[in-house]
Amino acid sequence: MVFVVVVWVAGTGQAAVSVNVPIGDWSYSAVEKLAALGLIESDMRATRPYTRLEMARLTLEARNRFDSIRATAKEAISGERALIIEALLGRLEREFSADLGELSGAGPSTCIKPLKNVYLSYLYGNHDFKLENTKGEQFGDASNARVGLSSYGVFFSHLAYYLNPEYRYAKSQFSGESQQVELFEGYGKLEFFNIELEAGRDTLWWGPGVHGSLLLTDNAQPLNLIKLSNPDPVVLPWIFKYLGSIKFAAFWTELGDNGDVHQPELMGLRFDLKPLPLLEIGLARTWMLNGRGSGVKGATDLSFNDWMDILFKGNSEGELDVDQRAGLDAILRIPDVDRWLSLMKTFELWSEFYGEDEAGHLPSKWAYVVGAKFGDLFLTGKTDLILEYANDVINGKPGLWYSNQHYPQGYTYKGDILGHNMGSDARDYFVRLEQYLSPDLVLGLDYNRQERGVEAEVEEDINRFDLDFTYQGLARMTVRLGYRFETIDNLNQVKGNDQDNHIFWTNVVVSF
Repeated sequence: MVFVVVVWVAGTGQAAVSVNVPIGDWSYSAVEKLAALGLIESDMRATRPYTRLEMARLTLEARNRFDSIRATAKEAISGERALIIEALLGRLEREFSADLGELSGAGPSTCIKPLKNVYLSYLYGNHDFKLENTKGEQFGDASNARVGLSSYGVFFSHLAYYLNPEYRYAKSQFSGESQQVELFEGYGKLEFFNIELEAGRDTLWWGPGVHGSLLLTDNAQPLNLIKLSNPDPVVLPWIFKYLGSIKFAAFWTELGDNGDVHQPELMGLRFDLKPLPLLEIGLARTWMLNGRGSGVKGATDLSFNDWMDILFKGNSEGELDVDQRAGLDAILRIPDVDRWLSLMKTFELWSEFYGEDEAGHLPSKWAYVVGAKFGDLFLTGKTDLILEYANDVINGKPGLWYSNQHYPQGYTYKGDILGHNMGSDARDYFVRLEQYLSPDLVLGLDYNRQERGVEAEVEEDINRFDLDFTYQGLARMTVRLGYRFETIDNLNQVKGNDQDNHIFWTNVVVSF
């Protein structure tokens, strides 16, 4: 509460409300590419989603940096790299034109987009399948379809709404039915002095991991939540200014039934600090708490002493039953590597270390994610390479991570892990190569290996090979298509239960 008040007072008073850019939107890849080319330094990418105003701010930073470099004869950008940058900036400036106007003071404080996006997805698989980090979507064998649209509005710089209804077809995947219409994501926002209150259905990603993060990702369905945050980074006064830019986010939600526990509550708190342009640090913690009808206290039943026990005594059982995860993460981005090594423009290294349990008032039983990105490999502007490894295996304790004896279904929402898609007692190896074939066409090549149930009697091993293309050469249209070949040994940890999957997918988005 003290921190919220400080941020409130330290806010510029000029921040305006803005709806979020859905996780998975093409603009995230665009700003990451610009950062890899050395044009963005102020991004704080470990906490998502960004707001549209934050995307606009990063776009403006990249544009100003690009124009400044081109105006300096000693460090000009030309050739294919310049064409790629211009294409990226052009698409971002068209997409966020109203938000760029709001930043400059020339845009309206009220903006309504009854129809912002329309999209169509088609997927085909030879078995029932799920794709990681697709917001809990379920797919049946043979044909699957998704048709959706989005709408948003901003009123007087302080109120906003976002709606994303979706029609789904997937054979027998919706409680035995093949069709479903649902509000996929939708929420309202209230902003005042750079403090934003959001209520509705939305997705959170906490951590720098690319293929997965340990606490919160879009692997599960969007949460029905209440969130408080400062979407516009601030620098606090006095000695706190040495912490650099600061963002915070806190949320509360109810999860579905978890064994005998009816609708346990999940709360989370995260701080992001950027003391240097090349360093971002995050600290986060989540609490799974009790549940209705379970004979224990819910959040509204807690006394002050209960809250102190939750915050400072770690996990507990009995009347006050709490399952916590906490730790820290960091991103180190080294710019202008080409000045001393003619191999790449930027080098980025990230890590996550989070404990699933508590000992001596500190997290214990650690899991981790480590990754690296070689930005603008070979200095042509075309190539980026990502390597990432994740591990939540606790020796001698099979299936410990994401599980708890009081919550039989563990750290899940509607059957899907809220954190890393590899699940519990697992290792994940991920490699991605992105190659710009032209300023409008990007090729992606992925390899992913997952080892699940490492400490169990039977281990499930998954090998995935992905090929994808993204084309943005048509006005306001993004076309993506991909193919996955997947081999699974000991499916569901049943020895000899092997399966090969072939999955084809395509997605078309039209923006207005």
